Order: sequence, then C-alpha cells, then structure tokens
Amino acid sequence: MSRLTLSQLDSTEQLRRRAAEWDDLWNRSGVTIPTARATLVAHWIEWFSIGTRLRLLVVERDGRMVAALPLAGQRALRWMPVGGLTMNYWSPNGELLLDPAAGSDEALDLLVEGINRLPWPLAWLDMAPVETPHWQACLTAFRRRGLAVDVHHRWTVGVVATDGDYESYLQTRSKNLRRNLRRDLGSLEKRGAVEFSFDGVFDETELEKPLRDVFELEDRGWKGAAGGSVLRSPGMFEFYLRQARQLAAWGDLRLARLMYRDQTIAFELGWMGKGVYHSFKVGYDPAYRVYGPGHLLREFIIRSCHADPAVRAVDFQGPPTDALASWATGAYPIARVVVAPRRVGSRILWIGYRAVRSVVRRLRRRPREHAGQPEAAGERPEQA
Repeated sequence: MSRLTLSQLDSTEQLRRRAAEWDDLWNRSGVTIPTARATLVAHWIEWFSIGTRLRLLVVERDGRMVAALPLAGQRALRWMPVGGLTMNYWSPNGELLLDPAAGSDEALDLLVEGINRLPWPLAWLDMAPVETPHWQACLTAFRRRGLAVDVHHRWTVGVVATDGDYESYLQTRSKNLRRNLRRDLGSLEKRGAVEFSFDGVFDETELEKPLRDVFELEDRGWKGAAGGSVLRSPGMFEFYLRQARQLAAWGDLRLARLMYRDQTIAFELGWMGKGVYHSFKVGYDPAYRVYGPGHLLREFIIRSCHADPAVRAVDFQGPPTDALASWATGAYPIARVVVAPRRVGSRILWIGYRAVRSVVRRLRRRPREHAGQPEAAGERPEQA
C-alpha cells in the first residue's frame, strides 16, 4: 500500500542534491514559471536569504515528491518574523508545487501539518495565484485542518491567449491601439531602419554583454532616475546574469529587442515555461517615448507567440497598468495568504495583523474616495 511522508530540506545543498526530483514535480505541477525549479530556488535563497532558517517542505509518496512548498525566514512589515515563500519583487522563485494526480487532499493535509509545525509564528505566502486549482485546494486544506487563514487580494495579472489566429485577436483590440501602432511604427520607419528580434538561443558564456546593454537601457529610464534600476542596486546584475545563464541552458530564456538605426530602444526580458511566455523585465529609451516603443515591441512579441504552435499564452507577470490591459484577453488574481498555525500566540498575532491591515486599508481608501479616484493597483508606471 502506498504511503505518504512529510520531510523538510534545510539547506540549498540538500535542495541541489534532490534537484532532479524537485524538477520532476515541477513538470507534473500546474506551475509554469521556470524559476520555481530547484536550481533557481537555491540561487534565490543564496542571494536573498543566506544565513536564514529554511523549511523546504516536501511530501512524498513511496519516495516520489508529490507536493512541495519552499519557505525561508523573513521579516514581514519590517518587524514580524515569518516563514515566507522564496520570492520577492526582484524575482518570483517560490511556488506551491502539487502533483494533481497524486491524491491532492491527503498530500496537502500532510503539507499543512508541516506548516503547523513551522518555527515561525506565521506563514507569509505572498504573491500567490490563489485562484489556480492547486492554491484553491491548499486554502481548503488550511481550513480543513483548523489553521486560520487570511487572503488579501493584491493585484491581477493580465494574460493573452495565443492559441488562435493573430489577426483575429488584433481585431478585438481597440481601434485606438491599432491606430497608434500603425502611426508609431510608420513614423519610426520614415526616419530610419527598424528591426525586431525575439531571441531564445544563447551562448551562456556570451550573455553578459547583451544583458548589461538592456539593463543600461533600463537605467536611462524612470527606474534609474528613482534609483531602483538593476544597475543601481548592488549585486543585482550578478544575480540576473547567473539566473539568465541557467535559464539559457534550459532553453527558457527570451530576450526581445526593438532596434532603431542599429540601436536598441526597447527591450523585454522573459522566460518560457510549459508553453507560457512570462514577461518579466521591460524597458525603453525615454528619448523615443513619443513613438510608443514598448507597445511596438509588445505587439511583435504577442504576434511571434501566436505564430509559435508551442506557445499557448503570454503572462504579463506583474501588477496591471492601462497599457497592459489594452492587450490582455484574461487575468488572474495575486494575493497574500497569511496562515496561523494552531498555536495561541500565532492566532493572536494573526488577529492583530488582520486588525492593522483593516485600519491601513481604510486610511488609504479615504483620500482616494474623497478625490473620486480608484485605488492604484500597480507599483510602477508603464512603459510607453
């Protein structure tokens, strides 16, 4: 008779030793971001959580992984010790992995018991796609096993289905968008040669220059002015270079560029996973803003994905903007899930968190309601 067991990996060395098994589970799961594979989860931990306590929870059936949740010690709200997913705004690497064909309820009940025994007072599962089947099953398991759970909606992520005809899709977009695309591309072409590229084959040893080139472009934009670009953040270029080399080795790295007179004026760095293209880093030269270079490049990427039968969707990955919404054919919600184990101290802290969050939400909403403006969902201005 098959048997489920719960274990935990407490170091990146243990995770790397079991990378093949972890990645096999990732392949069977519904998760599509390739950064949730073992090597890049370990890379994230070694960059952002070095020296912190790890609890990489693993459920196995007869020695085969059927569920996993990577957690690391973090400080939520700057002071609260929590077990958080191995992800942040620099890179999403932590996800709930679940084999849907392996008795999900039993496996999740065991995983939840692992969360109940965590050394932290709360589990802080931020940026979770809560309406996916595996997260819905997990939320049900939390409640079934008596853990207090709070789900706080953060934003929605736009997606474009690319399994149909591109021209038919384009006709569903607004007339204003289609007119602007024709006008902006025509204006650029009148002034000089325009070229698009969407590369997926790279020599890992030669990635540093093209990656630095596009991040220098990002640095010339609003992120550089605000001090938040990759090149102005110590160590982050090295993080992305190492990540990109691994993605390139798997064949999952994508780099799109809009060239004008042999000069890159817009770029998009993304990942391919299980037929889904994930848009990750974008940037453009502000000197060309009037030509809408971001929209022009996005149109080229979406058209290219429609033309590739192996691609079924484009995922915009981050918070929404009006510019992204003009392309999306669907969306899914991202939420923060805060879970309190069955301990008195944890429940008290969880109740306090909910009370503070409720007060903060009311305070933030009041001036916007007074001004007649909706609450902003995104964290950054969109590229032109």
